[in-house]
Amino acid sequence: LNTIFRFATVLLLTPMIPLLEKLVSFLFPDKASTGALADIDRLEERFLAHPALAIEQSRLTINAMAEEARGNLAEAIGLMRGYSDKGYDLVARMEGTVDRYEDMIGSYLVKLTGCELTGRQNEEVLKFLHTISDFERISDHALNIGESARELHEKHLTFSEQAWHELDVLQSAVQEIVRLTTQAFTENDLALAARVEPLEELIDNLCDELKLHHVDRLQKGQCTIQIGFVFNDLLTNFERISDHCSNIAVAMIELESDEFDTHQYLKSVKELKSADFTRLYEEYSKVYSI
Repeated sequence: LNTIFRFATVLLLTPMIPLLEKLVSFLFPDKASTGALADIDRLEERFLAHPALAIEQSRLTINAMAEEARGNLAEAIGLMRGYSDKGYDLVARMEGTVDRYEDMIGSYLVKLTGCELTGRQNEEVLKFLHTISDFERISDHALNIGESARELHEKHLTFSEQAWHELDVLQSAVQEIVRLTTQAFTENDLALAARVEPLEELIDNLCDELKLHHVDRLQKGQCTIQIGFVFNDLLTNFERISDHCSNIAVAMIELESDEFDTHQYLKSVKELKSADFTRLYEEYSKVYSI
């Protein structure tokens, strides 16, 4: 009788599993979402009366946003080799969380600009305003990468062995530049920020080289036009991510020197090609070679 009762209970409850799952998810929210809400809750209106405290709370919240964007990129890249709908949904949720970070932090910083700030405090707020959109865009491109992975999965497409190898090298370089940028920003480390631009230039050159290789494979019949579209989309997203990392590093360096002319700074860096820039570029070239 006990066995029959338990078996009957299982049969009755099985159709309700999706409903029970939703109920449990509602009662016990995902830790990532809960953590994000806790970070955003730091931005209290009453702190605006004390700018130093408000700026510190903003800094901590942007740091959390930066780590969320970095984590989202790692999740998206993971989908390239091991796609799952659950993984894609996670990337989409994380992208939504980063969007919410940008909205809340941006509104808070605008209110903060109306307060009486010292010169140094004004520089900090300006740096935050210039960087939150770049972190948000990194997460946007992570979602684009996830969409490319989903397209590969749904259409049963795959890259050639050589194309996979090239993408693996490029993905490693992009993850490294995002790690460098995030660490430089969260620790306010200008030495780390200075390492971003040489790696960004290498990534640009890698993308150009990979495009040429793709055309060569296409001409030899080793690649199809359909999969070529996905390949080029991935290269575009990786290149844009490195550009946003460059923007963040430049904002840190320029604002520290009481200037903010991104175009002029990048032009001077790439034209002068300092010994440090060349050394770092060559160092990265050895690590991320096709």
